[in-house]
Amino acid sequence: MNQRQMNSKHMLDTSLSYLNGKSAIWQGIAKIGEVKNQLNVISLAIDNAADEQEQSQVTIGKIKLTLKHTICEKADILNDVVEVFALMNDNPTLADKMDDSISDLLKMKNENMLRRVKQIITAASENKEALTADYGITAEQITDLQADYNHFLELNGQPREYQIKSSMATKSLENLVSEANSLLSNRLDNLMKIFKRRNSSFYNGYLKARMVVDY
Repeated sequence: MNQRQMNSKHMLDTSLSYLNGKSAIWQGIAKIGEVKNQLNVISLAIDNAADEQEQSQVTIGKIKLTLKHTICEKADILNDVVEVFALMNDNPTLADKMDDSISDLLKMKNENMLRRVKQIITAASENKEALTADYGITAEQITDLQADYNHFLELNGQPREYQIKSSMATKSLENLVSEANSLLSNRLDNLMKIFKRRNSSFYNGYLKARMVVDY
């Protein structure tokens, strides 16, 4: 939920709570009860839509964390072998680039981790023939790490399936908030005018509850 939606939802709940606490005053007017029941249903629907939106965002975070650990494990294995290959071939510059441990990689921000893993993949690919012939690396290890790397890049930009899930929840939230505001403005506000002079204290209390507070 964005801040505007949260402000509207807070106002809706405050208004419903006010009516619940003053039910003895208005319960004889069936139309108010009818509109209030509709608003109760919408309030619950907004909560459900907000939960779905949050869950889609939490899910992608968990997947990224798991995949990052997997990538770092595979990259650590690969760069250890590349480091040995570099040392055996008197290439200290390459060896220095390949000395990160799995814990080093995991501690990095995602952007830095991806940059370092890309260096490992590139070095392994450029020396694949020697690594597979003499150092126990398989071509599949390199392509497997590349595939995980590509998948993480997609997740970092949010893949389409999660974008859709989150955007659908957002769309539903926006529709529900709009529907609630319409019911309040066009139905309940007008009905509550019955009490404008009959019970001004109750009516003014309702108007106060209906105020949207910016947090």
